[in-house]
Amino acid sequence: MNSRTTRSFWKYFDALPPDVRRRATNAYDLWRRDPSHPSLQFKRLSGGAAAYSIRIGLHWRSLGYRAAIP
Repeated sequence: MNSRTTRSFWKYFDALPPDVRRRATNAYDLWRRDPSHPSLQFKRLSGGAAAYSIRIGLHWRSLGYRAAIP
C-alpha cells in the first residue's frame, strides 16, 4: 500500500503538539510495517466514502482516503 500527503496535511501536522506528532510518526511507521496491527484500529469509515481512520492515541485519530487508481 502506498501513501502520500498533501500540503494541508503538513500544515496541520506541524500544528500538533510535539507528543502527538511523535505518536503519529510512530503509528505511521507501524502501519507501514503492519496495517492490520490491532493497536492502530485501522478501518474504513461508514458512509460509503473511501475514508479511513487510524488510531494515534486515546484522543487522536488520523483520517485519510483511498484515491481511485487510474
